Amino acid sequence: MKKVERLHAAVNGEKVDRIPGIMWIHFGTDIVDGAETARLHARYLRYYDWDLAKVVNDYRYPLPEGLETLETPQDMLKFRPQSMEHRTYTEQFRCLKCLRADLGPDWPIIDTLFDPFQQIMRKVGFEKAQMVFDNPKEAKPMLEAATETMLAYVREIKRIGVDGVLYSVNGAICPPHPKGVTEEIFREFMRPYEVRVLEEMKGMVRILHVCQSQLDFSRVLDYPCEVFSWWDRNDTCPSLAELRRRTDKCLMGGVDHTKLIEKTRTAIRAEIHDAISQVGRKKFILAPGCTVMTHAPEHILQCVRDTLNEEALAVAA
Repeated sequence: MKKVERLHAAVNGEKVDRIPGIMWIHFGTDIVDGAETARLHARYLRYYDWDLAKVVNDYRYPLPEGLETLETPQDMLKFRPQSMEHRTYTEQFRCLKCLRADLGPDWPIIDTLFDPFQQIMRKVGFEKAQMVFDNPKEAKPMLEAATETMLAYVREIKRIGVDGVLYSVNGAICPPHPKGVTEEIFREFMRPYEVRVLEEMKGMVRILHVCQSQLDFSRVLDYPCEVFSWWDRNDTCPSLAELRRRTDKCLMGGVDHTKLIEKTRTAIRAEIHDAISQVGRKKFILAPGCTVMTHAPEHILQCVRDTLNEEALAVAA
């Protein structure tokens, strides 16, 4: 099967020749241009022959001129929808275009995007979250501006021909996690904006990455998406088997990214086989619960790739 066929077969619950797999890492690429970012991705993807060209997005959301963080509620009123001509967006677009030209049409490209609230917090600092929640009159125009910006971004990557998006959301995180929010805060400041961006992605493979731990999956189970991705190996999150009982959508996970580089190859193989035993070979993409550490050594990542290849050969035999 071509890689793009394998992805869509997995998403749609059809038979696959092998379970698709991806381990993604960050390259710390915001100081270089999109072409160099694409080169780093392409070399990594080809070396391990990953099935998805999952592209990290290290170009951060730009703040209004002169603003470093949120000092007062009035600072939130300075946000406006942004032009796609800003370097934050043009370099990621260049990366995606270069990858498409390099990898061709048969390697599915999956971009990375963060929900509107998270986009802002990643730049101003998550310690400013309570100011947002305490001042809805000022916060909502800011979140609206970020949402409009993300909608414009999605329309552009559709024109580029990106196959899908791994869309990271924080709204399912509950207390006592430091980023945890109540149901009321989730419904007022997160859900409406998260869903609008997902709806704009219709027609692409929408991988909802439910980030972090202490998750209440009931908040996002009805989100419009094709795939759920999360840290299934964390004790405060549902396992693959548990979520399979709650949804028939494609599931993505199985590898504990926090412990991967500490494990023996025997333990890695066992973890992968355990994941497959929980969900089977259909509607499943093997992946980390989140980003794999950049210094993960070759023998660890190659073990993941080899185990999937060996599993496919065993099934074929």
